[in-house]
Amino acid sequence: MITTLHILIFSLVALIILLVIVIVLVRINSKQQLAYQREQVRRLREHADEFMPPRLKALDDWKVELHTALRLAQKNRPKHRGEERDQYDRQLFNELLYCNRFEQFFRLADKRLDGFATKMRNNYQVSDREMMFVCLSLLALSDEQVALIMEYSEASIPTTRKRIWKKLKISNSSDWNSRLTELVQQD
Repeated sequence: MITTLHILIFSLVALIILLVIVIVLVRINSKQQLAYQREQVRRLREHADEFMPPRLKALDDWKVELHTALRLAQKNRPKHRGEERDQYDRQLFNELLYCNRFEQFFRLADKRLDGFATKMRNNYQVSDREMMFVCLSLLALSDEQVALIMEYSEASIPTTRKRIWKKLKISNSSDWNSRLTELVQQD
């Protein structure tokens, strides 16, 4: 004999099953949309590469290479913040960017960006250390990552950025990235 309790339980189970099916379909749709968007970005990037200035393309390639390596390294990275994680990050950045010595990084940046570092040194009197800061900013690293790599405190990053602003004649933070990109493009 079916009671109202049985009907209620049956309805609740059917509703839960329906909800699970909807969630699964939404996730499948989201993954398909993400795959489609990635494909579109890949196609746009291929097309844009044809018209992109060589230094800007080299910077973009370096950025993609670095961020891909960082994503791959995430699985081995210690989960909790602390000295062990900072040490892991420092070692990883040293391997990826040769940033344990500023002169070495300067040569790497100059080679990867076709003389950009030398041009910055000659035209704007940017030191090796400041050039490293500029390149790390161009590579879209966070202030936390830049501070870790350069062994600064995170609080000193804005001060360093402002000192470089003066040399590059940048008036505010909104001009920072566009001015750096503009400098990379110049011959």
